[in-house]
Amino acid sequence: MDVGSVVNQGLIGMQKSQVSMAQSAQQIAQAGTTQRADSPQASSQSQDLAESLVNLRAQSQVFDSSARVVKSADETIGTLLDIKA
Repeated sequence: MDVGSVVNQGLIGMQKSQVSMAQSAQQIAQAGTTQRADSPQASSQSQDLAESLVNLRAQSQVFDSSARVVKSADETIGTLLDIKA
């Protein structure tokens, strides 16, 4: 695996987690706006809200990890260029 493909995989990971975070944020923003709190579906919505919050946090960590992969690949490219020069 070359350094360029590592950068690409890191960027893909960042993009996918960003999309998932946006979806979770949208679900969180819409939580509770369609049903009354005392309705039977309120507990289901609170579970959905909890899942969205957990997913948002998990995807944030995935994004950070992918960013670290890109940073490491960038540093490796820089080191290789310094050695070559």
